[in-house]
Amino acid sequence: MGGRRNKVKPTIVEKTILLLAAISCLVAAGQVFADPLFEDQSILEVEITAPLSTLVRKRSEDTDLPGTFAYETADGTPIALDIQVRARGNFRYKFCDFPPVTLNFRRSQVAGTLLAGQNKLKLVTHCRDSDRYEQNVVKEYLVYRLYNVLTPYSLQARMARIQYVDTSGDNDPVQRLGFFIEMEESAADRIGGEIMPDPEQMSGVHPARIRTVHASRITLFQYMVGNTDFSLYGHSGSPPHNSIPVVRGAEVVPVPYDFDWTGLVRAPYARPDPSLGIRNVRQRLFRGLCRPDLNYEELYAFFQEKREALMAVVRDEPLLGEDEKEDTLDYLDDFWEVMDSERNRRRRIQESCRPI
Repeated sequence: MGGRRNKVKPTIVEKTILLLAAISCLVAAGQVFADPLFEDQSILEVEITAPLSTLVRKRSEDTDLPGTFAYETADGTPIALDIQVRARGNFRYKFCDFPPVTLNFRRSQVAGTLLAGQNKLKLVTHCRDSDRYEQNVVKEYLVYRLYNVLTPYSLQARMARIQYVDTSGDNDPVQRLGFFIEMEESAADRIGGEIMPDPEQMSGVHPARIRTVHASRITLFQYMVGNTDFSLYGHSGSPPHNSIPVVRGAEVVPVPYDFDWTGLVRAPYARPDPSLGIRNVRQRLFRGLCRPDLNYEELYAFFQEKREALMAVVRDEPLLGEDEKEDTLDYLDDFWEVMDSERNRRRRIQESCRPI
C-alpha cells in the first residue's frame, strides 16, 4: 500500500514570487482590477449640487465651481463629497444646453469610499433636457461597454441617475441619466503603461509602434459603430484624435474614447467630415491602414467569436427604449451582414484601407 505523500509547503519567498508573477501576467493581459467605482455596473444614484446655471452660462473650461457629490452606500449610509465642477469638451460644451463636465474630488475625502482612487472624473451629461438626448447618453455608454467586450485596453464606464440641484436658484432640480468615464491616467495604470508625453504626441504616433492586432481591432470596431471621428496616429503638429496613446515598453496601445459622433449613437448634431464623401454618420466607412501583416480572416473570426456577447450588451440594456433598442440592433445587424459576406468584407474593408 502506498503511504500518504508528504506535501512540501511553499516558503514565504516562493509565495511572494508566485504572487508577483500572477500580478505581472494580469498587467500584461490588461486585467488589473478597476477602481471601485467601475467594479459594479449597477446604476449609481447621485445628487450633484452646484451653481449649475453659472456653469451653463460661462461655458468655460478654465472655471472651477464648488459643489457637492452625494450618494448612499449599499447599507443606506449617506456620503457627501466636496467637488469642483468644470465644463469640458470642444464641441458639446458649446452646442449643448448642459455641457459635459469634469468633477474634481479631494483625495483626502474619497479614501475608503466608492470614489477611492479618483481625483478627477469625467461625466457625460444629457446635452439637452429631453428623452431623445438622454437616449443618446445611454447609447454612447453602450459603445464603451461594447469595446470592453473586445479588449481590456479600453476605458471603463458607469451609468448613473443624477439629480442636478442648482444652488444659484435659477433652475428647478433636474434628474437625468449620465455616465462616468475612467480617467486616462487610471486606465494607463490598469493596463500596465503610461500615457505618451505631450511633446511626443505632437509629432504623432508612428504606425510601426502600434501592433497590428491592436490597430485592426480598433479600426474594425470603429467601423462597426460607425465612427470616423478619430485618429490613432495624428501627424506632425497634431496628436492622435479621440485616442489615448498608452506606452507599454516599445509599443503604443491606443485607447479610444468620445463616441457621440458615431452612427450607433446618432446624435442630432453629429456630421461627418465633408472630405470623407459620406452623407451622414450612419454611413459606415473603414478608416484602417493597409497593413501588409494583417490577417483579415483572423480579425473577422475574432469579431464573430464576440458576436453574441456584443449583441447582448445592447439587447440586455434596460435603460434603452424599445424603439432605440430595435434601431441599434438593426444597425449592428448591418455590420454583421458585411462580416458574413466574403465579397462585402473584401470590398468594404480590405479594399477600403488607407495607404500607410
